[in-house]
Amino acid sequence: MKLNLLNLISYMMNKRTKYIIIGLFGSSFIALFLFFNFIIFPSWQTKINEDNENIREKQFEVSNVTLIVDYSGVKDNDLFKNINLTNYKTTVYHALLNCCEVAIQDYDTAIYVKEINGVGEGWTYTVNNEPLPNIPANYFYLLDNDTVKWTYIR
Repeated sequence: MKLNLLNLISYMMNKRTKYIIIGLFGSSFIALFLFFNFIIFPSWQTKINEDNENIREKQFEVSNVTLIVDYSGVKDNDLFKNINLTNYKTTVYHALLNCCEVAIQDYDTAIYVKEINGVGEGWTYTVNNEPLPNIPANYFYLLDNDTVKWTYIR
């Protein structure tokens, strides 16, 4: 009986030691991953508002922005001219908020525009008639004299 109890205690200690070693190994792996990702190679991280051809920086103020809301025949289009945005609230999303009633879905890092002035769901935007940017509207910073067009896609 005594031998079986000693074998059981020895087995339990070995099992606990295995779990401790696995935990230490896993924690070390995560620490090394974070160290290399954020300290050694920070340039490997993607930046959401970076476009190699045209980097738009956050502006304190932009002026003379034009906003077009194309409802694709659901109702008459809206045109807003000479919009001035300030206090670093100078994104495509802020221009839309300045002129329209908007329903959104907030995904913490990006805003999805669900509805504009009661019409939705399925909106896209362009700036200065350029191809559709791969940047959420709340991260695309405007410049003076930009023209933003929101288009309803049915």
